[in-house]
Amino acid sequence: MNIKKVHKQFLTSKLLFFTIVFVFIAIRLYYIYDQADNLVLWGCLLMQAVIAFFLLQLDHIFNIIQVRTFLPATFYLLFIGSNPVFYNDLRGSIAALCLVSCYYFLFRTYQNPKSQVYAMNISILLVTGSLFWMPLLFFFPLFWIGFYRFQCFNGRVFFANLIGFVIVYMFIFTWSLFQGDKNIFLSLLPQFDELLTVYTMNFSVLEWITLGFVLFIYIVIGIFLFFFNISERVWTVSVLTYLYFSVLFILAVHFLHSESKSSWELVFYLPIAFLTGHFFSRTNNRGIYFLLLLFFLFFIGIGIVQNAGS
Repeated sequence: MNIKKVHKQFLTSKLLFFTIVFVFIAIRLYYIYDQADNLVLWGCLLMQAVIAFFLLQLDHIFNIIQVRTFLPATFYLLFIGSNPVFYNDLRGSIAALCLVSCYYFLFRTYQNPKSQVYAMNISILLVTGSLFWMPLLFFFPLFWIGFYRFQCFNGRVFFANLIGFVIVYMFIFTWSLFQGDKNIFLSLLPQFDELLTVYTMNFSVLEWITLGFVLFIYIVIGIFLFFFNISERVWTVSVLTYLYFSVLFILAVHFLHSESKSSWELVFYLPIAFLTGHFFSRTNNRGIYFLLLLFFLFFIGIGIVQNAGS
């Protein structure tokens, strides 16, 4: 077996990508078949497919991975297709869609000190998404770190980011006045006691195995990113190190606020999809070729076991 040719097919094969997409949609339609009137299942399918498309477009627009590849979108579909718990998580799907949209505006701020509009768009997306899944409010500090990392952080950008929060709630307040019901506004205000509640972990054995495998790959990526990929462009390194830190941030908050674990994982897999996509496409190491094959086989195997068990 010529592992190098196999690796190249994983990177660039449209047939492989569309096969993954077809299998992903086919499995979801199989689950929806007996619940054709369940709009939540249809909404999750549509949004998760759009998220994969956005990941593909982000890579092509910003050239994060210099090799033209479908891996970020492929990996995201592979991650969320491996566990049926993601199939009807509407809140997590909305949160992930908001977050991947925020990445577009964040990447636009690179070395642009006049990024007030992008900063405000990010906060509008986060606050609007938080009306469905409140932990999105935790991501404000993460994007401030992103502004600093991309050399655009200043007072104007910071306050523009806060203005987006005010705009959303002023709109809700106006709407509640128009409806003559102040409870509309009060019910949608952030419940900080809920945000700060710590929940106990509740993962199945397969979920612990999956998380352990992903963390192993994450550590390997970190070793290559910080010690071997010193020849990467400054832009690429800035994005990848930010995404790498984002995973740590999401994991830390996830373990402290694990009540909606599937929603956290839908968000967690966004930066992981980018990191793994870059890692497996930018190396000439024969051992990494086999690791990529193992990576695919692992998630396909986990997906078969999880879906068969459901």
